[in-house]
Amino acid sequence: MRSNVLGRTVTFAAVTATTLAATAVAVTLAATPASAAGVGTITGHLTDASGNPAANAFVWTQKPDMGATASAYTGADGSYTLPNLPDGEYVVSFRAAGGGFAQWAHQKLSFSDADHITVGAGATVVVDDQLLPTGTIQGRLLNRDGTPAQASLTVYQADAQLSVTYVNVQSDGSFTTELPVGSYKLNFRVRNAFDQWTGGQQSFETATPVVVTAGQPVQVDETVLPTGSLGGRLTNADGTPAGNVQVTTSQPGVNGSWGTATTDADGRYRFGDLLLGNYTVGFYGPHGVPQYAHGKLDPDAADSFAVTDGQLTTVDEAFLPTGTIRLIAHDAVTGAPLSDFCAWAFTASGFGGCATGTELLLTDVFVGSYLLDITIDDHRHLGTRAGPAVVAAGQTVTVDVALRPGATITATMVARDGGAAAEGCVSVARLNADYQYTPYGFCSDWTPGPVPGSVVVGPLEPGTYQLLAKPRSDALGLQWLGAAGGTGNREGALQFAVAAGDQITAPKIRFDKAGTIKGTVTDVATGAPVPYACVWVAAISEGVNGSGDCPATAGTDGTYSIPGVGPYAWPVEFVAYGYQWRWSGNAVNRRTATPVTVKAGKTVTANIKLRTGGGTLTGIIRDASGQPLDAFVVAHDPVSGEAVQFAGGITPEGQPPATYTIANIAPQQVKISYRTNDGRTGWLGGADLAHATTYDVRNNRTLTVNIVIP
Repeated sequence: MRSNVLGRTVTFAAVTATTLAATAVAVTLAATPASAAGVGTITGHLTDASGNPAANAFVWTQKPDMGATASAYTGADGSYTLPNLPDGEYVVSFRAAGGGFAQWAHQKLSFSDADHITVGAGATVVVDDQLLPTGTIQGRLLNRDGTPAQASLTVYQADAQLSVTYVNVQSDGSFTTELPVGSYKLNFRVRNAFDQWTGGQQSFETATPVVVTAGQPVQVDETVLPTGSLGGRLTNADGTPAGNVQVTTSQPGVNGSWGTATTDADGRYRFGDLLLGNYTVGFYGPHGVPQYAHGKLDPDAADSFAVTDGQLTTVDEAFLPTGTIRLIAHDAVTGAPLSDFCAWAFTASGFGGCATGTELLLTDVFVGSYLLDITIDDHRHLGTRAGPAVVAAGQTVTVDVALRPGATITATMVARDGGAAAEGCVSVARLNADYQYTPYGFCSDWTPGPVPGSVVVGPLEPGTYQLLAKPRSDALGLQWLGAAGGTGNREGALQFAVAAGDQITAPKIRFDKAGTIKGTVTDVATGAPVPYACVWVAAISEGVNGSGDCPATAGTDGTYSIPGVGPYAWPVEFVAYGYQWRWSGNAVNRRTATPVTVKAGKTVTANIKLRTGGGTLTGIIRDASGQPLDAFVVAHDPVSGEAVQFAGGITPEGQPPATYTIANIAPQQVKISYRTNDGRTGWLGGADLAHATTYDVRNNRTLTVNIVIP
């Protein structure tokens, strides 16, 4: 199946800075001609830490998306002007004459913390700022024999690993840098081989902070940590040299040194300047599959090798022998052979390929056991995971894969006015199963159906489905396909019950003219904007993680806009990190949401005040033998299957391995599902959503639910 993005991310953001009136004259590099319409100006004064004009300082502005840049230097009176800026949102940075770091308005040390300045068409916005008071860090970095060390230096804020400035260590080992008052950690990239932090440490977390005070120098002298080396010879399974092979080494679980190398014609490789410790070594063989010394394909099973002070640790390795996997596929019902299928090994390297007929040969595969994901782009057959294929040296193993027939729904999209074919995308929602909107679907302009504006949706597992259709043009409106046309209510959408092998045709999807939903997302307790909230008119995925997954994202001022919405009554969901997920009307689920009625060609406002707090789900994930197991855990609405919060499964810092935690759940009943990295899925207490156990999540309570995965 070819997929494409259904929704479009629309971001509106504005944080108006508090400014002081001033006049400004400076040289400016403008983004557009001065005569262009829809432009404005940023102007202001910059003073030093004592309040005196800061002359010849470099001023830079850009939009947060890195567009529309402009720059200037301050005049003798500290003034500057940045004219001809396309209207929109900007950040402004200042670098003192001869200074080594930039600060962002207003007195911020990072781009991410910078205030956002809104520039309107024809407007002049004043942005004054004062340079932060500074001190100096100076010192020397020496080798253990007292000679100067070759290195570069990056300075980070101690309370957050955000870089402030970068300098080179001089040929005599000395360095100096001016920095704002504060606490810092210094990272030395020594001989471009390894990282060393202040206090002779190997990580940011353990580095010794350096405190800078106004007008004072602080001395930091460091000695390069001891190192050793690692090397050896790689041969093929028949003993011949394995040349031109990429080799990697690293310290598992340690922020230490690492390296890459390539074997020479004789198969030899060497890593110098490795910090002391234990290392694994990987050799990239056929299909880019790494083999770890000695003879391991699983990185967790790799042997470790100690690198000691001034010594060479020898790690010789021979590639495992190889064999061939032969794949054929057939229809699970008729037994008819299938062609043009694809197979990908379920490994980190994911090697594989696609057949050009009825047979696929994967040659030069390391001996071992492999699971393979099998797909076919015929809209008819469901993919599956096959195997294990056990590869023996010099042998060919045949895997005959049975692919079950799925169902298809052919949908044709037109504009209601005039009946012209309309390009668009169709996604499906399955009843009695977990559901969340995804911005990927079956699109008529990517995988065209039998007539213009049509698409074949499938293959689908047997079940009952509803269709959500999104036209390419925002002039036409998103809709659930209903019995009498479009609807914004999923409960009113047509239901298509399909069995294996069914090929059905849906009623024609007639797009109505669109309207827009806009609004502001704020914190109920503080009234402050909630930036980057995801807002949509269908259930949002528990894995939404950025604008690529979110159809409409609120800006830093909490405002959002959703164009291209059909003229119907819609529930609207609001999702943000650290907050309870809510629907319009502050409902905890879609069924009780207050609908937002959209009219063609009009804009309707839907604001929300989000709450923190809520309940928490937590527990330990184990397999049947009691061993900790990694998995994604999702809390669902017990009726619709829609997610009620971001997925858990990433072990919080300080918690035991395989601990999941899902916080900020709005008080409600939920059902729980899991998904492991190796493809196992299930529901707690039952075979599916309908039969799973219901759990009661209460406000300000933590509910522990341990999970055992068979």
